[in-house]
Amino acid sequence: MAEIEDRKKFAELLSLGVTELKLHPNYKIKRKKREDGSIGQSYIANIANELGVSSNTIKSWIGQMGLKYIPGRIDEGKLFGVIWIILKKTDLDIDWFSRLMETTSIPILKPALPAWVSLCLEKAKILGADNSFDSPLKGDIEKVVNQLFHNKLQSEDTTPKEHFTIHNLPTRWSGIFIGRHIDLEAIRQWVISPSPFCLISGWAGIGKTTIALEVSYACVQEHYKEIENLEMDWPKFNSVIWFSADWKGLTFSDFLNTIAYQLGRIEQINRSIEEKRFVVRNALANYAKGESVLLVIDSIDTAESEIYEFITNLPQGVKVLLTSRANLQQKYRNNFRDMVTIQLKGLEKDDALNYLSYEVQQHMKVSNSSNKQEQMEQLLNSPREIREELISATAGNPKAIALSIAYIADDDIPAQQLIEELGKAGYSLLELFDFLFGRTWERCNEDTLLLWKVLCFFSKPPDEESWATVAGLDARRFHFAVDQMKLFALIQGERIEGKIHYLGHQTVVAYGEQRLLEDKQFENIARKRWSQYYIQYLDNHLKRDLPDSIYWSYLLGRDLEEIKKEWLNVLKVIKWANKSDQKELLVELVIRISHFLSRINLPLRIKYGKIAADYTKQLRKHTHEAFFRIDTLGWALMEVNNLDESLLQIDAGLKTLDQLSSDNSDVYDLKAWGLALKARLFLKKNNPKKAEGILKEVREISTTPVIQHRILLVRGDLFMLYKNYEAAIRLYEEANEISLIYGGEKTIEAYFNLGVAYVICDKLEQAEKCFNSLLYQKNKANQIELIYYHYGMAQLLLRKGAHIKAFQSSEKAINLINSWEPTISIRKEVEEFNDVIKRNI
Repeated sequence: MAEIEDRKKFAELLSLGVTELKLHPNYKIKRKKREDGSIGQSYIANIANELGVSSNTIKSWIGQMGLKYIPGRIDEGKLFGVIWIILKKTDLDIDWFSRLMETTSIPILKPALPAWVSLCLEKAKILGADNSFDSPLKGDIEKVVNQLFHNKLQSEDTTPKEHFTIHNLPTRWSGIFIGRHIDLEAIRQWVISPSPFCLISGWAGIGKTTIALEVSYACVQEHYKEIENLEMDWPKFNSVIWFSADWKGLTFSDFLNTIAYQLGRIEQINRSIEEKRFVVRNALANYAKGESVLLVIDSIDTAESEIYEFITNLPQGVKVLLTSRANLQQKYRNNFRDMVTIQLKGLEKDDALNYLSYEVQQHMKVSNSSNKQEQMEQLLNSPREIREELISATAGNPKAIALSIAYIADDDIPAQQLIEELGKAGYSLLELFDFLFGRTWERCNEDTLLLWKVLCFFSKPPDEESWATVAGLDARRFHFAVDQMKLFALIQGERIEGKIHYLGHQTVVAYGEQRLLEDKQFENIARKRWSQYYIQYLDNHLKRDLPDSIYWSYLLGRDLEEIKKEWLNVLKVIKWANKSDQKELLVELVIRISHFLSRINLPLRIKYGKIAADYTKQLRKHTHEAFFRIDTLGWALMEVNNLDESLLQIDAGLKTLDQLSSDNSDVYDLKAWGLALKARLFLKKNNPKKAEGILKEVREISTTPVIQHRILLVRGDLFMLYKNYEAAIRLYEEANEISLIYGGEKTIEAYFNLGVAYVICDKLEQAEKCFNSLLYQKNKANQIELIYYHYGMAQLLLRKGAHIKAFQSSEKAINLINSWEPTISIRKEVEEFNDVIKRNI
């Protein structure tokens, strides 16, 4: 079924097409005396007969019966059937088709492609010569589609135009490309071969990205004539999609989003990973049937492992060009069939000399210093032997050559002297870059060096606030240091969501880290600033005024987007604290992020919860240990269906409480919550009697509102198991009211279980409100929230009798579970529910 998302516009566009058929010979009104009046009395009746629907159905589709009668969904076979008739027998064009598709839930490609339109029309169901309903003949579809796109070309400007290619290539860094003739020819031969993969590998600065970009541009142009008058014919790709990993890495989600966006499937971007994985691969497969696709992944060695797995299973017609500083690890390489590897080395002598001359001339163009101009002229006019010595000293590495020329220009150092110093540095590339960066290091002021050293602390490019704080600089000193780093080509600014972030090349980051390790005193101070910055960041964006508790004050109830933006950097602090045995720091961090992890990553909550619990035991922080064992671990292990381990942790936490003074409110709270969690565990084991006995014991313990909220939820679950739904509703509602005392909670169990109880009691409006309340921000919801939302809505829709929609909603929940946490406890229940709907359908 196709959902109609803009009913008014849909009706207007479809009405335009249907009205066009009015004068077509096949649909003209024919009236004969004594003829059956049910068929053939109007052009709409003739269209309806060909589709196997009533005239009123067509009239409702085109809005003739009023806006409220335009349907919310239409069978895809019928929809594409009427579209097929219109496109075959009128002059309406592909733009009309695209605009009509945009009013529906059907994914579209922009600009429209013949293969995609053909696939759509193959779904049409129309009356055939044998009086059965079937798809149009493939030959007829091909004729109609060819005519559609031929008409589009005819309607556009008839002046010659370049071949149109979809691409997202970054701008080339220079106007010409020098050398690499043999490497380019080898890559060109790969492009025209059946092999799907090509890897360009080599040292940093050797030109991997530059040649990959040059190849990509060659594949979107008619003729390639930009390499020193060398003409090469390259096969043309209809789509070239570029991915840059670099030092900050490339996530699987960003990878899929880029493909979806480039193929016109932008509606997939907010879907779950598992949904996107499936849809994006299908989109590539459908696109590649008629069009050629080239994926270019720069710095594949820093990308997430799921990307490797995805590209090893690409459909026929998609080629992949990779760059990497080293050959792929064997565990990945074995999965790449027939991969061509191009190992880049330094430029050949003549090419390197040409490159040197080009770089020198570029410096002369932009320099307004007479000294620099003179230095560059001297180098340009120096004997060939001296320039060859410089090439030899830099091993023909383009980046090293460019840096050397910059030093000669900026330091007023004669070429011969630099050559001698390079010779002393050694001939390994590592030593060479160490020498070249070393010269830059010596020219930087102290504040610039501080920034450079701490750049390695960040998993994502830092913004001004985080970077300046960690380096210990105020705003004035920070901007002066940043300007110097930009001047020396160490970093570049990148605007991300309204803020400037600072990106450095892998070699820059690595060199700064090397220098940091040589300065342990500064590293210790910087690490403290770094960890304190992110602890304060978590406090600013997670901590609540109420409840007043060291642990419960970080309960969720606020927008999590700011935390998500810095999550990778926060996680790097956590990993460092664990690796460097910073016990108290790790405990402080886990206290703050336990509840946040419940929404984004339960395995991480369990992993670091165990580490924190063990650390607090060593530190003799017994209340902290009880929090971690009972809630961080006990609750999370129950959520992933590890009930035995959950019980062990809860009991260990309760045992720890026996060592503590009973006049502490946290002790009372934790005892009550530990027992209530055990009761919840027995409910999951379908042992309500044992759970009921524990809950009676809990009622004797005095607790704060945050624990009362949780105990009421477990009591509600008990009544749900006893099928006393009205009593369960009263308890769930009371739980939500109590949470308002400390600012309210977005407890998934509270809203979901209350919504289910409402559904069973046929209070469907209240149920829908509850399920909507699961989503703090509907367009930015976490996957765990969406799992419960779609499962809840599936139950609501089934209650309404909307079996198809209910099935679709439960399928969404299952797909989200598969991509988020396959072991989550609710999985079995959702799958059983899904099977029931299937049987009913």
